[in-house]
Amino acid sequence: MKDIIIKNVNGNYKIPKFLRLKLLNHNFKLEYNGKLYDKEIKDNYEIRQISLLVEALNIKKRKERLAFIYDKTCELLDSRFQGENICQFKNNKCVVNRINKTNIDGCCRCRNNKRRCKFLINHRCTNKNLACKFHVCSYLKSKGYSFRINDIYLIKYLYNWKQKMFCYYDFFMSRDEVLKDIYANSLFKWAFYRRI
Repeated sequence: MKDIIIKNVNGNYKIPKFLRLKLLNHNFKLEYNGKLYDKEIKDNYEIRQISLLVEALNIKKRKERLAFIYDKTCELLDSRFQGENICQFKNNKCVVNRINKTNIDGCCRCRNNKRRCKFLINHRCTNKNLACKFHVCSYLKSKGYSFRINDIYLIKYLYNWKQKMFCYYDFFMSRDEVLKDIYANSLFKWAFYRRI
C-alpha cells in the first residue's frame, strides 16, 4: 500500500481531493513537527481534527469507520460546548432560561416545557446525537456560535451529502438509530421510516 502524507504547506494543511476514493489502497499519515502520526493528536483544535481524519482514513472497514467518525465528531462538539461552557449552565438552567426565567435543561425541553427529550436523565444528556449538537439557539448564534456540518473535517471529507443530512436532521434519536441511517445511506428508507 502506498503512503499519503498530509503536510503543512504555507501555513495550511493540504487535504488531498477525492479522499474517499483512496481509502482502500493507501495508508495515511500526518506530518506534524517533523514527525509522522497516524493517531489522534490533542494539541490544538485544527491539528486534532486533521489527526482524527488521518486515523479515520486508516480504518478500512466501512461500518467501523463511519461509527468512528460519528463518535469522534460528538466528542469534538462536546469539548467545545463543555470546555468553553458555551450555554453557561447554572443550576441546570442555560443562560437563555435564566434571562427569560423559563424552564430548565435548555434545548432538551420543548418550548412548552411539557415534554422533554427521553435521553435527558438527571439533567444530563445520555445520548450521542449530532443533530442536537449542531443546532444552537438564536441567542448563541447572536454571540457568534454556530456549528456547521462542514466545519468538522471528518464529516466534510468522509461522509456523503446524504449521511451529512442524516446527522443534521435526526433529532432526539439514539446513536444506534442515527448510525443505522448512515450505514443504509438511503433517502427513501430514511423518509419512509420518519413518517411511520
